[in-house]
Amino acid sequence: MLNKFLNDQSIQNRPLKLIYQYIYQNRSVSRADIINKTNLNRGKVARSLKELLDKGYIQTVGYGDSEGGRPPSLYQINPICSYIIGIQNTRVETKMALFDLNLNKLDEKKIIMTSKHKPQIVIEEIKNTITEFMKTYHFTVNELLGIGIGAIGPLDRERGIILKSEPFLTHSWNNIPIVEQIKSEFPARIKFDNAANTIVLGEYRNHQAYTNILNVTVGWTWGCGVILDRKLMRVESGDISGYGHMVINMDGEKCYCGKNGCMTAYTSLYVILDKIKERSPGFFYEKLKDFAPAEQIINIISEEDVRTKEVILDSAKYIGVGVANLATVFHSELVIVNGPLISQYPGYYEETIHHISLNLNEQKNIQFRKGNFQSESGVLGAAVQVLDSYMNE
Repeated sequence: MLNKFLNDQSIQNRPLKLIYQYIYQNRSVSRADIINKTNLNRGKVARSLKELLDKGYIQTVGYGDSEGGRPPSLYQINPICSYIIGIQNTRVETKMALFDLNLNKLDEKKIIMTSKHKPQIVIEEIKNTITEFMKTYHFTVNELLGIGIGAIGPLDRERGIILKSEPFLTHSWNNIPIVEQIKSEFPARIKFDNAANTIVLGEYRNHQAYTNILNVTVGWTWGCGVILDRKLMRVESGDISGYGHMVINMDGEKCYCGKNGCMTAYTSLYVILDKIKERSPGFFYEKLKDFAPAEQIINIISEEDVRTKEVILDSAKYIGVGVANLATVFHSELVIVNGPLISQYPGYYEETIHHISLNLNEQKNIQFRKGNFQSESGVLGAAVQVLDSYMNE
């Protein structure tokens, strides 16, 4: 079992694990490469490669270039000797995907979140989907390397709990021990993190030419995932909404945190709904009053009402200020902006990017991308965290 092998910290297992990690990190290598880079002697490497081949953890994939004699065999990890599951849990959808060890996506399933999707219903569906993956691809829990979960915070990462994620369409997503509930049926390694972090890890996996990447998700609060110098920047508390409380106007609007002029006081979906109620009460009471907040946003997007357009687009200029500040601080080369209005409301993304560009501290070559919760970045990043947890031990 690969997970048992990678968890084995014994002295006897160290050379085997070192060779396996080197092969994984370099994709396709020869015996000579391994000897040169690991400083293990030729006999030890030969015996270790045979053992890894016999156990099915690696495989040969043809031959390298000859330097005058017989071409050397090349080794790669066996991508289907174990599997990883990535999960992304957001207010819009919960997505589950199955990956091989090369992080190729083999299968996926998603749940569109509605008012019926209470935590237990979603968690049971996650469990059922994992069971389906295991049956379809003929593997057992012993061949499951791990499960990665990215969720809307704030979270208690250490205890695996979603602390408070209002406003889900159902109001019962508080203090949910999601890791414990999944692990009770699937006793594998589980990595649990904020969705903004798993999204930016997935983006980095697909865009490794960039050293610094910023993912900003603007919704009910702000969530930011940051790749800085090719590493994920962590907030140990598990609450990454603090980015939204940078002050842009000391005498500005009152924020729920008690301060004045926070980014969230101008850009939160709560604030946008309040301003629509104030400026277009007819629209609010006709189209929004009898719905939960998340459903209200869905209705706003689908209606595209001209009476609310000014309120909505006005918030984009404040997002532009905040993202420009963060991109300057983190020297970001790729900036992904995410959120329900950014991904779905006509013209909102373009207005946001316009104001980011206006407020950048210096004119530099920053690439921008529109985030999309329907992409695979979040589930891919969750799977990356599982695999990295083994490969970096």
